[in-house]
Amino acid sequence: MPVLANAHLNFEFDPHTAFWGLRAPGREWPTLEGVRGGLNWRDARGVRHKWEGRVREVGVATAHLETSPHGPLDLLTAVLIPAPQRLPITGLLGNNAPLHITLEFALPRRHPFLLWRMRVQNIGGETLTLHDSELAHIGSRFQLPITHNPSYLSLHPQARDLAFFSNGYQSWSFTGALQAGMRNPLNRTKAFDGPKFFNLRNPVVDSLGHFTSDMFAVVSDTAHNVGMVLGFIAQKEQFGVIESLLIDARAPFLNLTAHGDGVPLAPGEARETDWAYAQFIEPNSPDPLAEYLDAVARENHARVPARTPVGWCSWYHYFDKVTEADIVDNVAAIVRQRERLPLDFVQVDDGFQAQVGDWFKTKPTFASGLPWLAAHIRQQGLTPGLWLAPFIVRSDAELNRLHPEWFLRDRRGRRVNAGLNWFRWCYALDPTHPGVREHTQRLIQTAVNEWGFPYLKLDFLYAAALPAQRYNPHLTRAQAMRLALQDIRDAAGEETFLLGCGCPLGPAIGVVDGMRISTDVAPNWNPELLVSPVNRWLEDDLAFVSARNAIQNIVSRAALHRRWWLNDPDCLLVRDRDTRLTEAEVQTLASVIGLSGGMFLVSDDMSQLNPERHRYINALLPVLNARPHVPGWLSERAPNLLTMPLHNATGNWRVAGIFNWSDAPRALTVDWANLGLETGAYWRADFWRGTIARVETATPLETGELPPHGVCLLAFRQISGPGAPPTLVASTFHFSQGSEIAQWEYNGQTLRFTIELGRTATGTLHLALPAAPRLITLDGQTHSAERTPLGLYALTFTVHRSATVQISF
Repeated sequence: MPVLANAHLNFEFDPHTAFWGLRAPGREWPTLEGVRGGLNWRDARGVRHKWEGRVREVGVATAHLETSPHGPLDLLTAVLIPAPQRLPITGLLGNNAPLHITLEFALPRRHPFLLWRMRVQNIGGETLTLHDSELAHIGSRFQLPITHNPSYLSLHPQARDLAFFSNGYQSWSFTGALQAGMRNPLNRTKAFDGPKFFNLRNPVVDSLGHFTSDMFAVVSDTAHNVGMVLGFIAQKEQFGVIESLLIDARAPFLNLTAHGDGVPLAPGEARETDWAYAQFIEPNSPDPLAEYLDAVARENHARVPARTPVGWCSWYHYFDKVTEADIVDNVAAIVRQRERLPLDFVQVDDGFQAQVGDWFKTKPTFASGLPWLAAHIRQQGLTPGLWLAPFIVRSDAELNRLHPEWFLRDRRGRRVNAGLNWFRWCYALDPTHPGVREHTQRLIQTAVNEWGFPYLKLDFLYAAALPAQRYNPHLTRAQAMRLALQDIRDAAGEETFLLGCGCPLGPAIGVVDGMRISTDVAPNWNPELLVSPVNRWLEDDLAFVSARNAIQNIVSRAALHRRWWLNDPDCLLVRDRDTRLTEAEVQTLASVIGLSGGMFLVSDDMSQLNPERHRYINALLPVLNARPHVPGWLSERAPNLLTMPLHNATGNWRVAGIFNWSDAPRALTVDWANLGLETGAYWRADFWRGTIARVETATPLETGELPPHGVCLLAFRQISGPGAPPTLVASTFHFSQGSEIAQWEYNGQTLRFTIELGRTATGTLHLALPAAPRLITLDGQTHSAERTPLGLYALTFTVHRSATVQISF
């Protein structure tokens, strides 16, 4: 039996059945056995055919590849001639399938995963249409036990408490862990918004333990901390879905499918899928998705800018009623406050255009025009950004009348529904149509080169990938989506920052610089629409716009940040009027955005913002160049703990956000093991409450009572013994309580450190010192410190961008 092996995996292929398996060497579990492929196609008469893995003949060859994005690979190629299949309806054996199917497997020599893909060639005399290609069929839909089913995934001999991490189709789609006893999350507005949130080619599932996920998924045994990642490392050729049924923990059903979208396959023509991916997760792995996410980044040449944009967005205060005067007023306010609130760019969001789809005309409220506005923003020392939705058109836009031939249409010739937006039905442009391609590139070139916007937010991008009849019928939806995005990048140039939003994730990797990874935030915690009865009906919808739902995805997709792009967690809203967010909810939103390490945008009226609320913006600047750990991401739909291990000249410390997601006040107890801290004594500094305490890992870590939807934002530093070097215990300058320190030098007699904020701020540092200070200077001027009841020294001062402190003993 042909075998590929490395230090992490053994892969076996049965040349008689074309079934294959995967196991970890030297261990009985986890193991994957009897995996088969499958294929759906239609012949020239429209009759549907299905190949379910039975073969008449198999040819196998092995090879080695020294260079690939994943290093040296060992390859196994199997050319399959399918066995005669049973015909639809009659069940009789039909003729041999007019197809050759090639499976190519690749095992990297240095990585713990398997790659494989399927190539289908039409060897018949008539054109076929390809539908679903099954890359892995594991287990039974009927949940047969292992003893009755040669195909199975065994994560552990006593497997129980299975969970399924489901990745949503696009930016706004729910992402999170689902337990076997749950159902797929509700989408109350699917009748109106289904095209927006869902891959419409995916199976519709609504039973207990029956889930789907786009591009990748993780099935895990949370009782034993083991699991498997299954998915695709690219979506350049097809969109892919993982379907799961988790009724029996000992034999879960999994199906990995690439959507062929009914594209034609002419005689002699061949098509292949993107590389599929499988990896076992080791017990207690600190970063379980790292191998997969890094493989995707390598395969797609991901763009990860070194600098994170920090700025202001017009949308969440003005929405589509924004005016030129509003932008000018906020630019003036940002400039006035820039020493304390250093925002770098201004994003003009929806509301400037004559209509969604009619981009080359502006509303009368933007009388000076976009070139003037961009120039004005630049003159104030800020970078101008612009919102565009290039592939969606409102039903009342003039473009509907001017170019009806540009739109995606169904088989009956009707325009494809792109969802209900702005209380209007919307339609989608066909990104394969030459006219649309020219129009899109002209729009992007104009926005960048003539209007003067080097930052573009591209919204509602899912419209380009809707199921439809296309001008070019040979492109799958994923290929059309990739073509659309590449046209935008080519028109914008390499230096333009492109932010994707409402976008299917896979095709955008390597094209966009940033990606919205959540639904829209909102000035309300739970979903709201118009009237109270509707709001109560919407409350359990996990995709509808709201602060709660945005936070859900920010946490669940945290691991993508600085691997595939810069994560955009959407905007921070801190205002205390025109909002239904409590102050506790503002603290929670600020904490999650800060801990995400992602892009940072504020979306309040800066000219009217209460100065007391500035502290929620100040505390997050500068943005951390890091990403958090989410200990519960594989087992909890809404993990209540985010941790961020940090290190600089001051040493090692850890920041943790502990969240109360309930609607009632609650005190929480946290397992020390989930914080990743060694046994011992620690200083615990609560940032929002301003308290400091000594804690021991031998004693349960309790938050005290948190308000509904509240947060406890803590920093932990280990307590050293008597005579130990100075320790930074707490800081009010930055939520990380230490990342603002750029230099920390101690020679036994003098401590010298520098704080780098890039802004003006007044704050306090709490220090544990080896002795009472003899002399303290701040930028060369004598300063003083206050001794606290805990024996710490509190040093309060004002920083003008940076400051140097020296303490002599």
